[in-house]
Amino acid sequence: MRYAHIILGSLLVGTSVFLYGQVTLLATKGEVQVEQGNTWTKASAGMKLSEQQKIKLGPQSYAALILPGNKTRELRQPGVYPIAELIGQRHSSDDNPYTARYTGYVVNQAIASGAGRASGRTLGAVTRSTMAPTPRTPAQTAFYPDKIQLQWERVPGSEGYIIEVLDEGGQVIHKAEASAEQTSIDLPIANKLKPGPCYYWRISTRRHASLHSSNTCFRLLAPDKAATLKKEEENLRRGIDPNSALGQALLGAFYEQNGLYGYAWQAYNQAATLEPGADAYVALRDGLNERVGRQLSTGAVKE
Repeated sequence: MRYAHIILGSLLVGTSVFLYGQVTLLATKGEVQVEQGNTWTKASAGMKLSEQQKIKLGPQSYAALILPGNKTRELRQPGVYPIAELIGQRHSSDDNPYTARYTGYVVNQAIASGAGRASGRTLGAVTRSTMAPTPRTPAQTAFYPDKIQLQWERVPGSEGYIIEVLDEGGQVIHKAEASAEQTSIDLPIANKLKPGPCYYWRISTRRHASLHSSNTCFRLLAPDKAATLKKEEENLRRGIDPNSALGQALLGAFYEQNGLYGYAWQAYNQAATLEPGADAYVALRDGLNERVGRQLSTGAVKE
């Protein structure tokens, strides 16, 4: 089965192992500590906790945990939480099998992308001063036919953006404009495209309209494939809170695993926005293009 590698009892990431039966810290923000013997230690993404331990949150802090059975919990209220009690609590979403498919993937990719390690990376969206905008939507992304969604990095002083869609032969078949405040756009152009072929998009600023980004490939899903994935997405949404950072991270994992990289970037970015300072969500977002690049180099990108 295509999800078997996600829901195995243990998944390797570098030298860390995600084991069934452990509690894993996915993301932390603020003052989060774990009990280590008779002392409290600063928590970080990727930590493994036993049911004998406790986790403590200070004011305006946050923690996301993956419990045994790939169940998920988010903690926001200050206080001390015994891990055994968290494991023993039941939520209505615990019985949703679609949620469990993606929790292991989220943990492992977040840690592999740098969550929990000290870095000089600035949290939040990247802003560059180049004259041509840089696409954020990864190459080779697939889209539902009714939702073509493109993202790019903001360019200071852009005066707005010009987005062009090109066919396989390099001919411009659609042109749109966006304001200087926008960093994404939805294009209702499915009637101009057909499933399968690689179309391209590029972007320039109004200020330097002749300086384009590199052409970036995207594709439309076939109607039957889109219908199947939309059904799976609906089932997943029933088991998560899409208004939470963890819920958006799980949606991002669903999109990423199915080659819908543009939606994945948007979901990971939403998770990072909902819980600013939780580096796991930033790592998921900022590591996406690199992960897709590795798949491209090995020919593993989904069609």
